[in-house]
Amino acid sequence: MINGQPLATTFADYLLPGPAEVPEPHLDHIETLAPYTEFGVKGIGEGGAIAPPAAIANAVNDALKGLGAELLCSPITPRRVLEAIAAAKLHQVAAAVPAGA
Repeated sequence: MINGQPLATTFADYLLPGPAEVPEPHLDHIETLAPYTEFGVKGIGEGGAIAPPAAIANAVNDALKGLGAELLCSPITPRRVLEAIAAAKLHQVAAAVPAGA
């Protein structure tokens, strides 16, 4: 960089830093107790387990949409999928019957 202007104008001209240009990483630990738990413990990693079930349920419901079926409970099991399909078919048959017939 000269006078605040980059010398590489595109990524094709940009030289990626290698081992000689990257400093050695330094790792520090700071331990603090959580004031909201009985023993001061903290959790880690739970965030990754929250979204997948909802995404899977949305994918299953999207696949069942054409059949008029929808699952609103978990866990999603083959039995519940088949029951939702059967309930949707029953609802479609009942809706097709004219009132008073």
